[in-house]
Amino acid sequence: MRDIVSCEDRLKSMIIIDKQDSPQKINKVLKSEILFVLKNYFDVSAEDVNLEININDFGRYTITITADARNMRIAHVFSK
Repeated sequence: MRDIVSCEDRLKSMIIIDKQDSPQKINKVLKSEILFVLKNYFDVSAEDVNLEININDFGRYTITITADARNMRIAHVFSK
């Protein structure tokens, strides 16, 4: 029984380590996509957007996005 628990723990660790590599790989692409959307509504550049992807011990992702915009763009599509 102890061997099964040990194997489960090792498998869980392997999955979490594998998932931790993925956020770094997609961070650049995701930031670019978010920037594309934000530029429709705000005056922002790539330097104004910060994206962090972290993974907890249970394999769940926490995604934090912050952006500093200089101005909001006036959009005529916001009609009632």
